[in-house]
Amino acid sequence: MKNSIKTIKTIVTVFAFVFTTSVMAQGPGGFDDNVVDVPLDGGLAVLIVGAAAYGVKKLRQNKNEEL
Repeated sequence: MKNSIKTIKTIVTVFAFVFTTSVMAQGPGGFDDNVVDVPLDGGLAVLIVGAAAYGVKKLRQNKNEEL
């Protein structure tokens, strides 16, 4: 039970981090008018979600080995 609560807390923390970085990708003033704005978090979000899924998989494998 404690592992599942810890896993949920970890997943919520990761998603909060991803959401925060996507919201703060550009400064409050933005850029000049002649510069094209580019989002910075597209690939990073995919990597973080993939790492979280891999971590959950490993946690489940370890839990099954303990039984």
